[in-house]
Amino acid sequence: MNKALPYTFGGLEKIPLSSAKFILLPVPYESTVSFKPGTRFGPESILLSSRYMELYDEETDSEPWRNGILTLPEIVQEIDSTGKMMKKISSAAKKIIEKDKFLFVLGGEHSISFPVVKEYKKKYSDLKVIHFDAHADLRIEYEGSRSSHACVMRRISELGCEIFSFGIRSISKEEKDALSGLKNIHINFAHTCRNQTLIDKASSIPEGNYYISIDVDCFDPSVVPDTGTVEPGGLTWYEVTGFLKKFIAGHRVVGADLVELSPSNHYCASSFMAAKLIYKIIAYLTAKN
Repeated sequence: MNKALPYTFGGLEKIPLSSAKFILLPVPYESTVSFKPGTRFGPESILLSSRYMELYDEETDSEPWRNGILTLPEIVQEIDSTGKMMKKISSAAKKIIEKDKFLFVLGGEHSISFPVVKEYKKKYSDLKVIHFDAHADLRIEYEGSRSSHACVMRRISELGCEIFSFGIRSISKEEKDALSGLKNIHINFAHTCRNQTLIDKASSIPEGNYYISIDVDCFDPSVVPDTGTVEPGGLTWYEVTGFLKKFIAGHRVVGADLVELSPSNHYCASSFMAAKLIYKIIAYLTAKN
């Protein structure tokens, strides 16, 4: 059963699915977090904060909402079974992907990305992933779980997706040693890829169909303090948006998610930034078209 939230993204009126180009799916799942809890409150906090955004985007001189944005009821989490939860996410994602809509998933912990990417991979055999994160998320398993948020990119790599990761500044020795054998994973560590160097990377990434996964801990804690596992030395707003603007202009992006927001309260700056980033990505996508 899905739960209807009291808020829609941007405070927009609900529209028919057929009229929407962008579908937002809240997934407040939290089961394998390893430090600060609270990601289950992320989607609702994002939707609440989004009501206070200006719906005109000055950078693209556009009103992206006019392309049609629909907020679906949230997927109620199955806290007693990771397998059941992953199946529920897969089922919901499949219905949207089959209708050729742009699915934007709001997390929740990072493990929710796997079933969504898996469904996209069925539709786009060449699917590749742009991954923003502080952590590599390449563990074979973590704390006894292969479905942990710390394993999500390892699971996605096993689908055959090529992954381009940015902002990484926390990786275990085992993950680092495994990289030599993981030919479809390209890590760009934060200390080697900053400012214009990061933005310019967007032009060197090959063509194809792409899914964008953004763990908000890719940002520096001074930008987003409200996340489960903060790491110093993160990216800034204009580094990330500069990359995304350039990347989206030159590549086909078919879906996205934003995860790991752990709001201190429903009115925190981190939640507003997350909402703004989602809308900014939609603005770049609609400006391109």
